Amino acid sequence: MVDLDILRRDLSEMAGGPVTITGTASLGAQRQTLFVDVPVDGAIVAAVAQISTSVLQAVPTTLEAQILGLAAAAGVPVPRVLAVTDELPRLKRPAMIVTRVAGETVPRRILRQLTDANAGHHLASACGRALAAIHHIATDQLPLDLPAPSPDDFLATQTAILDALPHPRPAVRYAIAWLQDHQPPMPESVLVHGDFRNGNLVVNGGELAAVLDWELTHRSHPMEDVAWFCLRTWRFGNDQAEAGGFGLRDSLVDAYEEAGGTFDLAGFTWWSIARSVWWANGLASQGAAFSQGLTDSIVLAASGRRVPELEFDLLTLITSA
Repeated sequence: MVDLDILRRDLSEMAGGPVTITGTASLGAQRQTLFVDVPVDGAIVAAVAQISTSVLQAVPTTLEAQILGLAAAAGVPVPRVLAVTDELPRLKRPAMIVTRVAGETVPRRILRQLTDANAGHHLASACGRALAAIHHIATDQLPLDLPAPSPDDFLATQTAILDALPHPRPAVRYAIAWLQDHQPPMPESVLVHGDFRNGNLVVNGGELAAVLDWELTHRSHPMEDVAWFCLRTWRFGNDQAEAGGFGLRDSLVDAYEEAGGTFDLAGFTWWSIARSVWWANGLASQGAAFSQGLTDSIVLAASGRRVPELEFDLLTLITSA
């Protein structure tokens, strides 16, 4: 965790006025999130500051802020960016301050809010509409430097990560071989969120209030987002509710298609397996970083224990494909 006094001074310079840190929201594998009060046009605004815990970012934070602006213009519920920098003056880390959106973000609390199946399906439908809006943002509006890895690039990267792990993961290697042999036709890539899931949503009274955490945004097949949202790992024990643990996949897909999206089952299946590979490799890499003494993060240390869950999911998905 960074020194809060230094961080407050950095955030104040970035925001152009005195920022008050009012609480710590979370400390994740990639970002520290703080509740802050920020002066905006003579008023004090409740906001959230996100500070990268690493100098490595999937996309630069300023580019992420651009995408948030495009998403807002497309009708996607997102926080408003108040200030952003790719390097704080003292801490030398990327940071962004956005408006604070009222609601719940903790997945299990969200699931407890949804007291009946209709509420869950309603929220799943809202997620389908949000995904369709994201995927319909015109590609000529997107920053030229937005990452756009091809499926072949994706598989090459995952193979390299797997090769670098200290312990063999035969189920993951088998899944990569399956993906290489079963790649379906891929349409023109669109903007994808990259991490659209229960845990990166703000839900207020059963309504989708905001889509958060766009640091993995890139161009890809739209089914990458839909598949990631539906993975078992993001259902938090409610395995029967494929859409985020709260709704049926049909509710998600019907709303997605009504809003102009095109659901592709072959692409959905391929990306369900591909992103399970991605997450298994990511968790294994985080656990290895701790066991090799490269980090003392307890969050990363705990990641490694979940790899067998993803290996089970991979074999299940391949068997049913």
